[in-house]
Amino acid sequence: MIELHRGSIAVDGVDLRSISRKTVRTRLIAIPQDPFLLPGTVRFNAAPGGSDSVADDSHIIAALAKVGLWPHVQNCGGLDADIDALALSHGQQQLFCLARAMLRRGTILVLDEATSNVDWATDELMQRVIRAEFADKTIITVAHRLRTILYSDVVVVLGDGQILEAGHPGELLARAGPFRELCGAQGITIDSI
Repeated sequence: MIELHRGSIAVDGVDLRSISRKTVRTRLIAIPQDPFLLPGTVRFNAAPGGSDSVADDSHIIAALAKVGLWPHVQNCGGLDADIDALALSHGQQQLFCLARAMLRRGTILVLDEATSNVDWATDELMQRVIRAEFADKTIITVAHRLRTILYSDVVVVLGDGQILEAGHPGELLARAGPFRELCGAQGITIDSI
């Protein structure tokens, strides 16, 4: 995390400058555009250490089942299988990262173009799981695939480092503005919500 020079960031009403960077990091759960897997077993990759994980075997299996990967993992040797032996596609790797995120104790989920390189079926599965499993978390989504943010409470449209508009997706789609224009270019209308 970088030091703020002006302005502030508050999550759940707490100014992030009022807590240590270490505490902020333990509260963040990130799923980037490119999945990150380490050499080692499925178990190790699901919970690569740290006290911010709730990952005993039953929790790992449940998380993998929720993203649809457990049957494949089980067929390849289970939690002790080498992660490379699974030969996961890009979309499956993202689903694995989502399962890993479910095992973390953090309170803020950051999705940085997490579904931009997956097929629509995987995207839809990820969105359903995120809505179900992270309903009590703050979710910050960076997205160009705008269907992924239609269920958000608040959308912030940025342009040249400035906030162009902010509000509920339905409200922004109902009025002329940058969000409606961007959505229109992707075939999204108010009826999409």
